Amino acid sequence: MLSAKGEDVEHSESFRAMNTTVDLLVVAPERPALPFLETRLLFEQQEARFSRFRPGSLVSRLNRGDIVADPWLDAILPLALAAFEATGGLFNPLILPALAAAGYDRSFEHVAGGEPRPLPPPDPRAALERLPAGWRLREGQLDLGGIVKGWTADLAAEHLAAAAGAPAMVNAGGDIRCVGEEAPGLGGWQLAIDGPGGEPAWSGVVAGALATSTTRKRRWRTAAGGEAHHLIDPRTGLPARSPFVQVSVLAAACREAETWAKAILIAGPAGLELAAARGLAALAFDDAGRPAASPAWPW
Repeated sequence: MLSAKGEDVEHSESFRAMNTTVDLLVVAPERPALPFLETRLLFEQQEARFSRFRPGSLVSRLNRGDIVADPWLDAILPLALAAFEATGGLFNPLILPALAAAGYDRSFEHVAGGEPRPLPPPDPRAALERLPAGWRLREGQLDLGGIVKGWTADLAAEHLAAAAGAPAMVNAGGDIRCVGEEAPGLGGWQLAIDGPGGEPAWSGVVAGALATSTTRKRRWRTAAGGEAHHLIDPRTGLPARSPFVQVSVLAAACREAETWAKAILIAGPAGLELAAARGLAALAFDDAGRPAASPAWPW
């Protein structure tokens, strides 16, 4: 898109990473080609570091019992442990054995079969140990998929805005981080949420992050003919059984919005009450499309 006389216009870029579509938006006079490329590279590097499906990733090495020293682990693992604490254990990064038992033991497009079994994960505060030589996983199996995408959206949006010198937004499959204003005086970016049936449900201005999680998309048939989904309840080790099928959360950082959206979706109304007690803005929908929101949600 071309601009006239230095006028700001919206430039976009889309690509696939982390098994989802990533959309980049920048409002600037000229297309920020190099910042777009750098942001895409960041997502590719993060996937290489943290995908449990890549044998050489940091996560795979920890799951094999290696002691791993890496500054990226020093950055993300304390965030994951903090999310565990904040959500009362509803976010637990050690749910991989339960996910694998349910059938999610390969990239999602190839998932088939499996049979959920009650495999509650251990407490990550005891299982993850920081030694002088690096991180060690004492028990359990690590899966950072519930926080890495949102965290990467944060890093990407901040880098894109700084490198382009302009307002920027990153949408990584519903994990959205905004920096700056889409238009002068707007106070953020105009975003919208569709309900679980695809109907328009909310629109408003977001100044930080918005993340949406759902149990309707990543579902599959089990070996016994039942259904499973990717959101494991750490209290049972089984796919969550909640009246909510979709949850959106507003927060300053996307990693926080992402982990809380999943926590509320897992725990249902009790999770929404927990989020409300922390002053978080959350919007949930049940299977019939009926909404429930925390008091902080900006209707």
